[in-house]
Amino acid sequence: MNKRKLAFVLGSTDHGSMIVNRFDYNFQNGIGYGVGYNLLENASFDIQDVSLLKQILDLKRQTRGDGVIAIDGGANIGVHTIEWAKHMTGWGM
Repeated sequence: MNKRKLAFVLGSTDHGSMIVNRFDYNFQNGIGYGVGYNLLENASFDIQDVSLLKQILDLKRQTRGDGVIAIDGGANIGVHTIEWAKHMTGWGM
């Protein structure tokens, strides 16, 4: 039987419970980065980025009204999708 390390783990993050690949990281100049790395090390991913995008969605709602649709076309594991869905509940998709 071949031994292998378990890649995917269920993590309790600030975005909710998420399945995270614990090998989703890279180090450059001694600094770790990657979605999985941030979720496992900090329990969140790029809070400033998430906040800015939610502000943009709010501006869209102000100018276009309810029914705003947002598409996370580059979804990695869906942090933005989850945060947008929670933020837009009742007025957007």
